[in-house]
Amino acid sequence: MRNPIVALGLGSNLGNSIENLRGALAALKKSDLFKVLDVASIYESDALLPPVSQPTWNKKFLNSVVLTELLRAADPVDILAEIKRIELSLGREASERWAPRLIDIDVLCWSGGLYKSEQINIPHSSLLDRPFALLPLLEVWPEAKFELPWDLPLWAQSYVEKKPFNTFRSSDFFWPKMVGILNITQDSFSDGGQFLTAASLTAQLEKLVKSGADIIDIGAESTRPGAKPVDSETELKNLHWALSEVKRASEELNLNIKISLDCRKPWVVERVIEHHKIDYLNDVGGFSDIAMQQILKSSRLPAFVMHSLVVPPQPDRMLPDDCDPFNFLSSWWNDKTAKLGEKGISEDQLVFDMGIGFGKTRIQSMYLLQNLNQFSNIKNKIMIGHSRKSFQTLFSDRPAAERDLETALVTQKLNLAYSQYLRVHDVQIQKIALTTKALMS
Repeated sequence: MRNPIVALGLGSNLGNSIENLRGALAALKKSDLFKVLDVASIYESDALLPPVSQPTWNKKFLNSVVLTELLRAADPVDILAEIKRIELSLGREASERWAPRLIDIDVLCWSGGLYKSEQINIPHSSLLDRPFALLPLLEVWPEAKFELPWDLPLWAQSYVEKKPFNTFRSSDFFWPKMVGILNITQDSFSDGGQFLTAASLTAQLEKLVKSGADIIDIGAESTRPGAKPVDSETELKNLHWALSEVKRASEELNLNIKISLDCRKPWVVERVIEHHKIDYLNDVGGFSDIAMQQILKSSRLPAFVMHSLVVPPQPDRMLPDDCDPFNFLSSWWNDKTAKLGEKGISEDQLVFDMGIGFGKTRIQSMYLLQNLNQFSNIKNKIMIGHSRKSFQTLFSDRPAAERDLETALVTQKLNLAYSQYLRVHDVQIQKIALTTKALMS
């Protein structure tokens, strides 16, 4: 018999609201009570206020719903205690009932039937008065309407455009952070040689940031199959030039940019971070090199840790067809985090990248992307690097440079509870895909 399903409503209108929601999702994934199944879109709404309130209380909310399954026996009072613990861990402080809040987590509905006590009522007694809770609930768990003892209000129908409290699915805020790819290489698989002048680099940088990139991932070595090796001196020279141009352009254009360094050579990484501000490290070798591990430890930077069998990938080095990629990668990640932990590296620094296109067959890659919830045992944030990759030739014969549409079709199907970072070539198209995903749900 399946454990109870629990829908948790999230809300924030104080501080950086989208980061507060992301932090709540991360905390729920780490909880020993909840298995996260899925997340609804981000919704925007006006604040719910009493007839008389402080003017400063009228702040816009971001809201969503996280669908979970209980991992162990627990009654609603136990559930309430756990979400209150999580709220406190995220920095919520006691305040007046209607005041703005850093994070609010509510039990909206569960599959365990009606429950009433002094501490908690399930379903949430005000659910039909709160479109910012009911709409994302129905999006992520349509069957919830059969758990509710009331008829749904007319505005809950998808064909009714105007919702109370000006509630709507956001087209500006999304669960994943967008990592825009900026390759400073001659032979990258889809855009090699395109951004090797100051003008072309600046234009691409501006395009990525203005279309919504949170992070720019800069690399000067191609890791495509058959790529030509780049010596360390040349790679360092190209990175220094590119990062200097990025700094100049960001100051001139007033762009707020975080930089990820896509590099697997410790000698190069050391010299880059001596002269440039780097916010993330990205190693397609999975920080297997002892010198890279030392850099990760001393820098304390967050890092994208990618699985690969060999770099560059080779057609004859793949996981066997009869290998369950989830079991294999989960075991690899447990071993990787344990070994890095022994080196004094904090697990909070580590972002899991399953390495789509590196040692997985096309079918295995599709299977991974279609079933991301099977990574529920991985509590770290997850990077998805699926942009223009060769697995898309399963359903498209277009060349890699033209596969942003194909990438977007895959993006629409991703479980965003397990997609904290999306590493993509065209940010705008992927954001449109996420917006359409919400509208079509």
